[in-house]
Amino acid sequence: MGLLLSFLLAGSVAAGPKDKPVTSKSKTASAKAARAREEKCVDRWLAERKLDAYGSPEGTMYAGGTPLFNEATGRHIDRLDHIYRKHAEAKVACAPTPKKR
Repeated sequence: MGLLLSFLLAGSVAAGPKDKPVTSKSKTASAKAARAREEKCVDRWLAERKLDAYGSPEGTMYAGGTPLFNEATGRHIDRLDHIYRKHAEAKVACAPTPKKR
């Protein structure tokens, strides 16, 4: 019985917290806050230039409702990546600069 108990305990330890990815709630919250600040900056930058949420002139119509989804390939791209490809100056104005180590 002791051997069985040891085996069962060893199995439960192996499936413990070390098997789960380690994520810090504060890092996740910080990343979300940084993303929110970046999106707010980009939205302000677009509004100042009378561009829509995707960086095109206001009133632009899109097949499928958004330029972020390619119906032919099934791929979806990030809105900020889309805008930064179209308007490099928006990235200069709003994207966070990498920290130097």
